[in-house]
Amino acid sequence: MLQSIGEIPQTQPLINYGTVKYSFKCVRRHLFKDKVYYVHALPNMITIGEHINDPNPKYKLELNLKNIVYWKQEHGQNRAFGIKYKKNVKYFEAASEQLQKFRQEISCLIGFHSFDDHYKIDELIGKGSFSSVYKIFRQNDKKVFAMKYVSSKQKNDKENMNEIGILRSFNHESILKIYEVYRVEEYHYGIIVEYLDGIALSTLIEQLKKNQNILKESEIKTILQALLMALAVIHQEQVIHRDIKPQNIMISQQHHNCVKIIDFGLSIKNQLQYNRCGTPGYMAPEIVNMRKDQQKAWTSLCDIFSLGVVFFKLLSKGISCFQGQTSDQVLANNKKCQIDWSIVQQHNYSKNCIVNSSIIYGQSLLKAMLAKDPEERITAYQALQHPFFGDTFSTMYTDYVGHSISLKSKQVLNPTLEKQNLDSLQSVEDNYVQKQQVYNRDIKPSILSRQK
Repeated sequence: MLQSIGEIPQTQPLINYGTVKYSFKCVRRHLFKDKVYYVHALPNMITIGEHINDPNPKYKLELNLKNIVYWKQEHGQNRAFGIKYKKNVKYFEAASEQLQKFRQEISCLIGFHSFDDHYKIDELIGKGSFSSVYKIFRQNDKKVFAMKYVSSKQKNDKENMNEIGILRSFNHESILKIYEVYRVEEYHYGIIVEYLDGIALSTLIEQLKKNQNILKESEIKTILQALLMALAVIHQEQVIHRDIKPQNIMISQQHHNCVKIIDFGLSIKNQLQYNRCGTPGYMAPEIVNMRKDQQKAWTSLCDIFSLGVVFFKLLSKGISCFQGQTSDQVLANNKKCQIDWSIVQQHNYSKNCIVNSSIIYGQSLLKAMLAKDPEERITAYQALQHPFFGDTFSTMYTDYVGHSISLKSKQVLNPTLEKQNLDSLQSVEDNYVQKQQVYNRDIKPSILSRQK
């Protein structure tokens, strides 16, 4: 909330300027005499004061989605930023380079205004129960992005900030990148993310089923390795995705080594989990069999089981290890967790992939990921060292992790309908149901998509 100096309670602690992430000077234009201010971007607020490290700055703005920063542009460059103060927007001018750095520092921590001044909507490319996805392009350089359009009435600000904060914390080739958040309308946000020119993995799996084709083992290895590297990073940051499934994985049609995990809407960070959450057919046994009165926490190993189900489908021409004609049948078989391994053994993949043979781990990678008991389940880090991947782990470590990320140890990851495309089954969080349809181009455009 924005507060003037007179509104600051006397008991409020001093501002810790030792945590400042970025500072710069700006100018507030006035009719007779312009005024210089010092702007500080802190982890939880923006301060604008008349002095450096001003203990009582005239303007303070908390960093949350309820608050908004306005932008003025000139010839495609940032010219000024604005904040609402006493029902009016006050603008502060600075060098475009400084404003760009400031913008990057606070992006995804606060809502931006004037979406139409910066982006133009191209087309609707996906729709779910709680969001729509649009292809958009940036006005000044025509670069293509995607915008996830969400309602704060259906998902509250805390839930939106959780997903946005989690995505903002990652910089990884196989995790969806997020850039900015706009307050498009009073109760709607536009989350600007990278545009993925590919298909959902569920679409690829359906193509395999329809054409009775199988992927080469090398292709499966590339896809799985990229996803495990992403999960290793996700889990190292104490995040659990909670809804790993083919619909939430995007893949390039031309190059299967380009793989992205998307949709962190159910993800959580730094929390012990006691509730049921996930999609029937992909949920780990410790979750799907959990009783409402049960208080036994589960961990990031549930994501490994879900990815194991995806792995199974890639090895079996799209057949799931938990089949059924209805969602209830799928859920019932998911609870039993009785897997018919012969379904994947008929396609002549290597022994390290499917059958019991590994001297190091005592079982195939697939069985290690789909272990019913989480205590016996492999972690993402351990899976990347499995003989199935041979000597390629060091190469993938360089290609997918980058210099800023390190995998600390094995322990860091482990405490803390088989009808027409049943991947579209709802994601469940106790009584919360989310039906998703990825890249359904037959959806009737909303009012927003008609702004073009």
